[in-house]
Amino acid sequence: MSIRITALTLIVLFLAGYAWKNWFNALLGGIVLFAFLEHPDMPRSIAGIPGLNLWNLLFLSIGLAWLNQRAEEGNEWDLPARVKPAMLLYFAVLSVAFVRAYVDPSSYYEGTHLDLLINYLVNPLKYVLPAMMLYDGCRTRERVFTALAAILVVYFILALLSIKSMGLHFDLSSGDELSSRAARRLRKDVGYHRVDLSMMLSGASWAVIAFSAYFKRWAVKLMLWGSSAVILLGQAVTGGRMGYATWGLIGLTLCVVRWRKLLPLIPLAVAAVVIFVPAVRERMLQGFGKTEGSYVSNTDSSSITSGRTQVWPYVIEEIGKSPVIGYGRNAMQRIGLTSWLLDNLGEEFAHPHNAYLEYLLDNGILGFLCGMPIFAILLRRNFQLFRDRDDLLYEVAGGASLALLLALLIAGFGAQTLYPRAGVVPMWAALAVALRVWVQRENAIDGGPVFPEDGSYDRDEDWAIADENWQPERMRRQG
Repeated sequence: MSIRITALTLIVLFLAGYAWKNWFNALLGGIVLFAFLEHPDMPRSIAGIPGLNLWNLLFLSIGLAWLNQRAEEGNEWDLPARVKPAMLLYFAVLSVAFVRAYVDPSSYYEGTHLDLLINYLVNPLKYVLPAMMLYDGCRTRERVFTALAAILVVYFILALLSIKSMGLHFDLSSGDELSSRAARRLRKDVGYHRVDLSMMLSGASWAVIAFSAYFKRWAVKLMLWGSSAVILLGQAVTGGRMGYATWGLIGLTLCVVRWRKLLPLIPLAVAAVVIFVPAVRERMLQGFGKTEGSYVSNTDSSSITSGRTQVWPYVIEEIGKSPVIGYGRNAMQRIGLTSWLLDNLGEEFAHPHNAYLEYLLDNGILGFLCGMPIFAILLRRNFQLFRDRDDLLYEVAGGASLALLLALLIAGFGAQTLYPRAGVVPMWAALAVALRVWVQRENAIDGGPVFPEDGSYDRDEDWAIADENWQPERMRRQG
């Protein structure tokens, strides 16, 4: 057993035991460990038993401790009226898609029924469990703050692992070298595919900037902005072009909505990355026409989209054959489209490379209309939180979760999936924290404090301390 696995095992055992004393802090530790979840060195099973691994044992312990302690804390399950049915519909679509695949896996599927159960039902539900617990537990400002910090630490660790894996000593001027090296190294050293890492980090750098708004000391702000720059560099070395575009669109959206003074940051950051890692520029412009003397090359749409435009027409054609209910989970492989594309195009597409087309292919228009409202509701509420100037915590929680959600929704046009999986655990966790802040905000609108402890500050003695550290604008105005 390697030193890393031994250390991980000890940490997991400690957190599993500590959960029975303080489940919330153990949960935050478990969320941070998701940065290492997909690492190839991490054991996938214990004693060869599928589903029995360190991660599942840890979250089983935390989940049981949460159920045991939440009653003592007197917590009530208070999901907002529109969110609850939308979440139930989302999980219903996921469950029905799984059942259809389980009943009829087809001859094209090479796995077992147990693989289907674990990969398409148990794991997706497991990946949203931390979010459910965070929503239930983030009932104080301190917990909201520490939860967001833990979530962002995950992305910072992934950025550091990506930079360490890629190094900064190879030919940084070649886009092809950047792409091929990232494909080889990141999967091996980090565990996540380079395209997924690019998506995850594209929103994370902006989420850290949103988090920095909670601090007034410039030393802390600069440290967090430096962390954001590290995350941006980590994304740059992934070579994921869709992630590059996603980063720019997220920044443009957040700056137009609220951070207009930061608009010049976008071209400056792009220029800095391109100068430092010129291969990024070549990757971004790959497939576009170039002018060399009197010769002008044509734009190659297939190269620009990495072959996605080749497969999309065939996926859309299959959607048209069952437009209402689709084919069930993992449809592209189960109906033989992946096999057909390999035989006729010479490339293996196990995924449509478009999250929305995948969802339509699996679930049809009916499932799409049932599954998408949760994303629309959370997107709208996070926009409202982010724009609300009554409390700095609204900007922080709304901005961070909005950036991470936009990363998935924008990058979903070129890859990703709308089903829960390991790479979006921090995103769902951030959305849960922001939703809790939304609920507390509604309580404040009705006349109560945002959080229970807000009414405990003495306006003559505590405001100076609060103002010096991180208490929000709304509380100071009330004083």
